[in-house]
Amino acid sequence: MRPTGWMKSLPIPGLLLVILASQGHAEIFQFTAQDGTVSFSNVPVDTRYRPFSISPDVPFSKLGPLSRYERSRFFRLIDAAAQEHRIDPALIRAVVKAESDYNPTAISPAGALGLMQLMPGTARDLDVKNPFDPEENIRGGVQYLRYLLDRFQGSIPLAVAAYHAGEQNVDRHGGIPPIPATKDYVKRVMTLHKRYLGTTPRAEKAIYTVRSGDAVLFTNTPPSIR
Repeated sequence: MRPTGWMKSLPIPGLLLVILASQGHAEIFQFTAQDGTVSFSNVPVDTRYRPFSISPDVPFSKLGPLSRYERSRFFRLIDAAAQEHRIDPALIRAVVKAESDYNPTAISPAGALGLMQLMPGTARDLDVKNPFDPEENIRGGVQYLRYLLDRFQGSIPLAVAAYHAGEQNVDRHGGIPPIPATKDYVKRVMTLHKRYLGTTPRAEKAIYTVRSGDAVLFTNTPPSIR
């Protein structure tokens, strides 16, 4: 599904480098509505919110190494989302690795949640009801990454920088923001992307849009860093 105009009004996302839940995390709150809908927030604006903590009831909540089954499941979810949104699955794998190291219950100091580290507000905008559910989190994160790739004319480095620091920061600086953590993050994702290219059989099906003035080029070759 192609992102629509509502994405332009998103606040600067706090999709920051992850610190795993076992190493401490921001205060996260949740409440469950009568219809069973669960809401998460790092800013509890409703008295129904209560402090949230990881529990055994959360799927894939253990913090140990991933089993082969779990990793295979995550890769299948990534491949499906990549095909739907026309993104190289190797890029998505690289972002997930850099964001959460494939920990589906990761919570960053800023309150970003799950595999692709979605802020609660961003998760709501993307209709991700449970950011700790791997399928929902990947779907939302890939949808947002597709939007950023389109917004920055197919530039992977700029889209990745915006994923980390916010699209407004990329606009303000006319490129990758001079933020050490963001520059390191972009380099890490680009390195991981190259590493994973040979391990994703459907990578050749990804299509990138590159614009130069009035000219538009569609290519399956990822744009180089700039």
